[in-house]
Amino acid sequence: MALTDGHDHGFSSEARVLFKAGKNRDGYFDNDDLIQQVDHAIDIFEGKTNGFATGLFVFDNAPSHQKRALDALSARKMTKNPHKTWRHHKDGPRMRSTVFGPDNTQQDLYFPEDHETMPSWFKGMEIIIRERGLWPEKGLNAQCEGFKCIPGKSDCCCRRLLFTQPDFVNQKSALEELITSRGHICDFYPKYHCELNFIEQYWGAAKLTYRTSPKTSDIAAMEENVKACLDSVPLLRIQR
Repeated sequence: MALTDGHDHGFSSEARVLFKAGKNRDGYFDNDDLIQQVDHAIDIFEGKTNGFATGLFVFDNAPSHQKRALDALSARKMTKNPHKTWRHHKDGPRMRSTVFGPDNTQQDLYFPEDHETMPSWFKGMEIIIRERGLWPEKGLNAQCEGFKCIPGKSDCCCRRLLFTQPDFVNQKSALEELITSRGHICDFYPKYHCELNFIEQYWGAAKLTYRTSPKTSDIAAMEENVKACLDSVPLLRIQR
């Protein structure tokens, strides 16, 4: 990502990150690094457009780009019954509140702090489903064995029922939540179709230039060579 301008906005005006991957170096570029980089890129975009334009930010359809926030909705590990300390991620935040139904009814997934017997406890899937008026008379198990539900069934177990609820289905990735929260558009290229992906075209052209460039003698020269190769790809070639 190389969104740059020639003005000083009080912060770095380049979104490109040179990352030295490796256990004993910068580690590995994960979703948190991406979120930080994209947030900075939006700052630059808004600085260049004075906040009067909506940006379209497009990404590869990689699993790391689909990672959800730590407090995002997910029935994957929920307990069926109330639990005093349950969190979706160990030592992570409590799962966020949500809304459901045509009237966008507010629902907290944890009991209030002043609850008589279970203050701040996680409610559990059964109570969450009962509050939505969806609990069947026959009852439900937490999940079907091996989570291998009957094809076409959406109410065979607690977990499947919640997985198919609109608010759970529509849970966005952390990346998309960041971009949309700032008033811009996030989209993802289709999987396995590099011919539709300008990012792959850009990388391919830059790598070809790098392979044919003179060898470098140290890391500093290598970094400069990498940047030069990335900058050498004309916009028209990327767009093709």
